[in-house]
Parts: sequence; C-alpha cells; structure tokens
Amino acid sequence: MPHLCQFHFHIRSILKNPSHIEIDTLRQSFINHQQQSVDCVIDYFNNSYGQCQIYSLPFIGTHLDFISNRFPLFDTNSTFSMVTKLLLFDDIQPFESDFFERVSQALPQLRTLGVLNGLEQQEKIKTTTNNLEFANLTTLILFAIHLDYAKQLFCRTHLPCLVEFAIDNDILLKIITQDQKQAKDNCSRVETLGTWEPLYRSVDVLQNFSPPYSYVKLSDEDKVKKN
Repeated sequence: MPHLCQFHFHIRSILKNPSHIEIDTLRQSFINHQQQSVDCVIDYFNNSYGQCQIYSLPFIGTHLDFISNRFPLFDTNSTFSMVTKLLLFDDIQPFESDFFERVSQALPQLRTLGVLNGLEQQEKIKTTTNNLEFANLTTLILFAIHLDYAKQLFCRTHLPCLVEFAIDNDILLKIITQDQKQAKDNCSRVETLGTWEPLYRSVDVLQNFSPPYSYVKLSDEDKVKKN
C-alpha cells in the first residue's frame, strides 16, 4: 500500500495464562518502529486470562470492551471521549461510585453500557440523592453483577434516554420490591426489558413496574450479542 498515509487501528488480544510484560517495554517496541503515535494497555485478571490493547492516537474508535479499573479511561487528553459503547469487566476490584461518575464525565457520547462485576462496592454512597446522569445512554446491560451496581446505575442515576434494559432476574425482582422512584422513572421509557432467564410467573409484577409489553426473555443468540 504505497499510497497509505495514515493507518488508524485498535487491536485487542486475549491470552490465557499470559506471562507478565512491562508496559514500558511494549511501548518502546512501537516507538522504535512507528512514525505515528501509538499507545497500549496490558491487563491481567483473576480468571487466568489477560488482554493487551494496542491503539493508534488520536483514538477514533467507538467501542471499548472488557475495561477494568486499571484501564487509563480518564486521561487528561480525553482520548476516549468519542466512545459510544462500553463494556466494563473486573474480577479483581469493584467499580466504586466515583468510577461511574468519572465515566459519565469522560464519555459524554456513551450510548451503551454493560457491566460484569460480582464484587461488592466497598465505598457505599451514604446519600439517596440522584446526582449522576448518563444523558445519552439508550442501553444498559447488567448481567453477572453485584446488586450494588443495579442500585447505583438504575436506582440512583438519571437515564432520560434509556429504551433497552437487560438485567439478572433476581436483581430485577429485588429492585422492584424496593419500589425506587428513580428506578420507576428510568423504566418508564424502556421499550425492551430483557432478563437472563424467563420471569413469566412475575409478569404481573413486571407490568406494574415497566411499560406494558416491554418484557422479553433473551434468546441464547441475544445473550451472546450482549456479551
């Protein structure tokens, strides 16, 4: 490709039982061979997997998958401000309340947010005020999570554009029994409410909480797409 002047890329590799590599060593290998700006992130998880993400700068991608607390999402250059789809995963640290506040500020274009984290938050919010907002979020996916994330993102966060909501069955029923005003408001505009397993025995309860006919049981194909 002799006429190629610029090449934008974002490469994500997943490795099982990876050996630990110093991030500066990896960065230096690109500095020696690349004329354009490149950065990279290495992350290791407790599930014996690790991942390496290498991307050109400026970052023009719109999707980030399996982002942990250790990913430099909040740098001073607003590198990832154009991201519209974000999947959060961490099996080492919980996502604390201030983490989501920073996400809402750093990613103003965010449309889809998914969370995978079964760890309980350690820094509980003492107030019941709803001062967090994702102004453009249309899809929220909360599977394989601790109840804390549903409380924060659905019961204490303003989601004015939410139209699709997918959540673990038991956690959804716990939210409904708590009868949270903000949760009801967020659900009032939802067009599709999906659960991991069927909740047909609780359809009457669901209809009192969400708009009529919004509930669907996700198919296996849908589950794969949302993960």
